[in-house]
Amino acid sequence: MNPARSILVMACALAACASPPAQAGAATTIGPVNPNIYEVAPEQIPPQEQQIPFVEVNGTATVEVATDQAQVSFAVETRAAAAAEASSSNATLMTRVLAALRGANLPGLELETYGYSLQPQYATDTQRVRSIAGYAAYNNVRATIDDVNQVGRVIDVAIAAGANQVAAIAFVASDVEPARAEALAEAVGNARAQAEVMARALGFELGAPLEIRGGADRPMPVMLEAMRAVQVSDATPIEAGDQRVSANVSVRFALGRALSGR
Repeated sequence: MNPARSILVMACALAACASPPAQAGAATTIGPVNPNIYEVAPEQIPPQEQQIPFVEVNGTATVEVATDQAQVSFAVETRAAAAAEASSSNATLMTRVLAALRGANLPGLELETYGYSLQPQYATDTQRVRSIAGYAAYNNVRATIDDVNQVGRVIDVAIAAGANQVAAIAFVASDVEPARAEALAEAVGNARAQAEVMARALGFELGAPLEIRGGADRPMPVMLEAMRAVQVSDATPIEAGDQRVSANVSVRFALGRALSGR
C-alpha cells in the first residue's frame, strides 16, 4: 500500500474513534454549540431603589436648671523655718477647720481633704546664691453642702477656724436628667418647625423622620473665681448661679405629598 494512503486511512480511523457514535436518524452537527438565551420580562426585574426626597435641619435648645448643691474648697497654708514645724502647724490648723465645719450644723455637709504638699522656699542673696529660707505646707479641704444659700456661712466658719485661702467655689444641680430631656424635646420640636416651613415652601407636606443625630450635654459646674481670704466677714455674700443644659439635633425628614393648588 502506498505510504501516503496508509497515513490518511489511519488519521480517518483515529478521528472516528474520537467522535461519539451518531444516533440513528440524527443529523450530524458541525461547529460550536450556540449558548442558551432566556428572555425576562421587564416587570420581573426588581426596580432600583429610588432616593426619597428629604429636607435636613438642625434644632437647638437651652434649658436652665437651678443648682441645689455647693462645693467650697479651702486651703490651709503654713510657713516655718523647719519642715516639721510647717507641717505640724498646718495639721493643727486643718484639724481646727474640720472641727469647726462639722460643728456648724450645715445641711448635707460632706468633707474631703486632698492635695497636701510640703515645699521648700528659696531665697537668693546678693551673690545670686540660692538657699532654703524655710518651708511651706499646703493642705486642702472640700466642703459639699445641700443648701446653696449657706455658702457664705461655710466660708466664714472655715476662715474663722484658720483657713487662709478659698481655692474654688462651684454650684451644681444634683439631677440634670429632667433638664436634658426637656432640652432634647425642645430641640426636636425646633427642628420639626423649621422642616415644616421648608417643606411647605417647596410645595409639599412634611413626611416622616428618616434619621436623627445629636443629644444633650451634661453641664459643667457653675464656677466662681477663687479668692484669697484675708479677713472674716459677718456674712460673706455668695450668689448661686443656674446651670445651662444645651441640646443639638440634626433631623432628616422625608417630603410628603404635594400640596394641592401648588
